[in-house]
Amino acid sequence: MPLAFYSRSIKAAALIGSGLASFSRTRRSAEATILTFHGLSKDTADRGVLDWSLHLRVDAFRNICSMLAKEYHVISLADLVEARSQGSGLPDNSVVITFDDGYASNYELAYPILREFGLHATIFVTTGFLDEEEMFWFQRADLALGRTQKDLLDWKINGKKLRLYLGTYELRQQSLMKLLPELKELPDTDLLSEMNRLEEALEVSEPDFNDLPKAMRPMTWEMACEMSLSGHVDIGGHTHTHPILARCDVQAMRAEIATCRDRIHAEIGELPFAFAYPNGGADDYTRETLMLVREAGFKAACTTVSGRVHDTVSMHQLPRYGSPESVWEAKATVSGAFETLKDWRQSCRKAMSMI
Repeated sequence: MPLAFYSRSIKAAALIGSGLASFSRTRRSAEATILTFHGLSKDTADRGVLDWSLHLRVDAFRNICSMLAKEYHVISLADLVEARSQGSGLPDNSVVITFDDGYASNYELAYPILREFGLHATIFVTTGFLDEEEMFWFQRADLALGRTQKDLLDWKINGKKLRLYLGTYELRQQSLMKLLPELKELPDTDLLSEMNRLEEALEVSEPDFNDLPKAMRPMTWEMACEMSLSGHVDIGGHTHTHPILARCDVQAMRAEIATCRDRIHAEIGELPFAFAYPNGGADDYTRETLMLVREAGFKAACTTVSGRVHDTVSMHQLPRYGSPESVWEAKATVSGAFETLKDWRQSCRKAMSMI
């Protein structure tokens, strides 16, 4: 396991053991929590994948769902949006489960667990991915660094020089983590040409969907329809090709949002009510993005900015927490313990500055 996993787990265990989680669960019971997942996997030892951060082990997800079913009220995102829009209350300690991108593992691994525990989730799908028109650019980067025969690549990007070491699996993972943030800074019009240039330099061919390892594969529209009809899953929008919308011009943003909406409508038979911004950070969407999402008819939109859902939160900038990787981390997150600790630290710093 990465060192960061143990660090988060130890911190979460301390918050639970100290009683802060129990205190926060009572004190912040009126606030809702939205959790973000991506894919799941039975086996994270497949060296055909470098970045496993998007593919949580299925046993960890099952344990988290078991805990949530016993100790919290898992509600649909639609119920949360309706309650907040009408100013009505939510069940105490409400939690919403979401998935981004549209991986086949959402159907194959997550869906049976949701049914087992009677839980609801929203899956935000990238419609071009389900159409198998274009895989994600970050998948291409992962496969390029993983398949190359080169041991080293000096790469220029955003005015920087990166030395990408590729001699071992672990070095390839580290190089990918170094490269991805730089790729995210590129204008969307330049990103695909940059991927072509990278594949050429690494002497690998552009992959097709048959090259994707199992964890990276998209769900089919048939899978999405079955889940939608079950009552356990809502299908939301996540653009058509997964660009970072702030890196697009307004015309491209409008096309990404509208095409996504229309493809879901055509395949599922219902207009999606909610949207999730790709990458989802505060700098990854703009005021124009918010306007276009509203114009497209989406009643709510999710970010990946950490925070809890309270009365004053904008329905088109809903905060979400990243995927917890253990039950302890999930408990510390949904109880509000992390937020309470952050509030206390800020109060202490403010008090010290006044001395």
